[in-house]
Amino acid sequence: MYVRRGIHVHHLLRDSWPFLIGVSLWSGIVVYLNEILELRFLSIPIVPVTTIGIAVSLYLGFKSTSAYNRWWEARQVWGAIITGSRDWGNSVFNLIYAEGRELDPAIRRDLIRRHIAWVHALAFQLRARSRLKAAESTIAFGHRRVFSNAEYHQTPESYRQHLSPEEIAEVEATGNIATHLLRRQGDRLRALAEQGFLDSYRHVAMMAMITALFDGQGKCERIKNTPFPRQVANFGLMFTWIFIVLLPLAFVDSFEAETALHSMSEAASLEYLLLMIPFTLLISWVFHIMERVSDSTEDPFEGGVADVPISTLARTIEIELLEMMGAEDVPEPMQPVDGVLY
Repeated sequence: MYVRRGIHVHHLLRDSWPFLIGVSLWSGIVVYLNEILELRFLSIPIVPVTTIGIAVSLYLGFKSTSAYNRWWEARQVWGAIITGSRDWGNSVFNLIYAEGRELDPAIRRDLIRRHIAWVHALAFQLRARSRLKAAESTIAFGHRRVFSNAEYHQTPESYRQHLSPEEIAEVEATGNIATHLLRRQGDRLRALAEQGFLDSYRHVAMMAMITALFDGQGKCERIKNTPFPRQVANFGLMFTWIFIVLLPLAFVDSFEAETALHSMSEAASLEYLLLMIPFTLLISWVFHIMERVSDSTEDPFEGGVADVPISTLARTIEIELLEMMGAEDVPEPMQPVDGVLY
């Protein structure tokens, strides 16, 4: 997620330069064929293309809104996970007790650290499969930056560091690590209830927290495992390219009409027609960026620069829970990389 007020131009151009070169060449070819080879039949009226442009802009607006709704839902789910994590930490320290008996501090530490492991395991599972291309530096669209350290949830060490070797072996033998970490939390609460450290009301209250965390995990998995409707995404891309291809054919007709209106010489007419290339380039690039923006928001957990910064949010949860139990190994908050939080 970008945290700068603006996006650096070079980030946009790194993804756009092949497109800009291609549109420039196509516009130049259209001018050459029409003006030099005099293939006038290539030109088309601008009114139908304008109508297509309006339809494409409306379609891209719908696509962008739908993609943004997915992104916003993902951010809301992680907001609920943060709230649930704070609630869990507070409950561990205030609901687990028995009159006249001391609870081993290691039990509370175990419950807190397993929850931290669950948060990191969930983030790792959401990042594990990505449709984005790997990149060594920040690129605006269609790429995920490669990090070697575990804090960005591209390796299983992100959650392993909070678990014992025995627990790692047990949960990694299952199909869904995060699910079984929450299940183990439930097992631990049941044992504490049997030992008298939780009465039935407190036990039910803490199990309800685990249920809410399961709900948040399920919502994340639903977003991750349900692709953005391909008919919406693919037709948006197709319609955008149809408009871009037709645009110079319509512009050459329009510019020809202007040259005829002003009775220009052949050389002046060619120079005037060449002016259509930058205009075609600008309009095509605007539609191209509109389509890429919606595409970059479709899947909010892939690890791209526009995605929900789940690594940063997981670190926030870790810091707060470790501070609750007075740990000395509290990490620093995540910092933006090239203006991006991951």
